[in-house]
Amino acid sequence: MTESNVVDTNVLEHVFEPTINANRHIDRLLEKFVAQKRILCIDSPPEKTKSRIIAEYNNRLKERLKTMDEQDQRVIWLRYLLLYADRRTIAVDLSDQLGYQIVPHMDKVGAERSDQVFVYVACALDCVMISNNKNHITNLRAKLRKAARKHGSDNTDFLSSTDAEAGM
Repeated sequence: MTESNVVDTNVLEHVFEPTINANRHIDRLLEKFVAQKRILCIDSPPEKTKSRIIAEYNNRLKERLKTMDEQDQRVIWLRYLLLYADRRTIAVDLSDQLGYQIVPHMDKVGAERSDQVFVYVACALDCVMISNNKNHITNLRAKLRKAARKHGSDNTDFLSSTDAEAGM
């Protein structure tokens, strides 16, 4: 697995879902992300705005983080990922050649624009995306990897949190 990763928001939310994180594999994934000092890949924001990825993290995780005990290890790992992890950024243009390769596949399954941004970043930065979104991302793995290879990204992959944790 690459040392740089795109982490889908649903993975970060699933750390709080006992049925999905029953064996605490997402806890281990976050712990490894921090211990291995992995690099978080995100979109570079347009001037004077936040990255769409960081904005989505903040929007969907803010309330959970507020209500958690500051000493909870999960809060520490999530804050590291959100605030302190080294980052690689790329401008996203879904109308360029790479976007032309990935958007039609994702539109067919009704993927949200934010999902397309996450996938674009993974392909453009040649890294592994960790996602538990079967309908819009991991079930399209072969097609998205083919699109990434056409762009020259040979290491891009799309893994579930379980598979990613096992590969770290």
